Amino acid sequence: MRVQGNWVFLADRERVWKTLTNPDIVAQCIPYCEKMEPQSDDTYLATLTVGIGSVKGRFTATIRLTDPQFPERYRLIVEAQSPVGFVKGDGIVALQPTENGQTQVCIDGEVQVGGTLASVGSRLIQATANMMFNHFFDAMRQHVQSAPSTNEGEGGGE
Repeated sequence: MRVQGNWVFLADRERVWKTLTNPDIVAQCIPYCEKMEPQSDDTYLATLTVGIGSVKGRFTATIRLTDPQFPERYRLIVEAQSPVGFVKGDGIVALQPTENGQTQVCIDGEVQVGGTLASVGSRLIQATANMMFNHFFDAMRQHVQSAPSTNEGEGGGE
């Protein structure tokens, strides 16, 4: 199943990148995420409980951010397992500057679903995926907009 979407952030790419790749913020923004722990510099282990239709499961997910090209794009690979099935996703997260200094975040990827979870049907799975992406990016947008501007404090180091 193909997943695509676009979200506009009222901030420059560097600021959006820093937020999207901050594991503490990501963990707060993933819908239904109970915990997310680093396994290495680019790999995280997350636990979340998700229901799609009548099928609900507690998933253990491996989330990898690979091939980073700051501040333009990175590849996101997700593999989640549960007694009710599995979800595998692979896609590109691209950050594009807009003419007015904002950032458009575009995702384009493929998702595979198997097990009992697949029995709920592709339309319901797609609707749930869209809802989760929208929830995630709405929460991310709030973090970006509440963070201090990247221009504030320049020259002071980190």
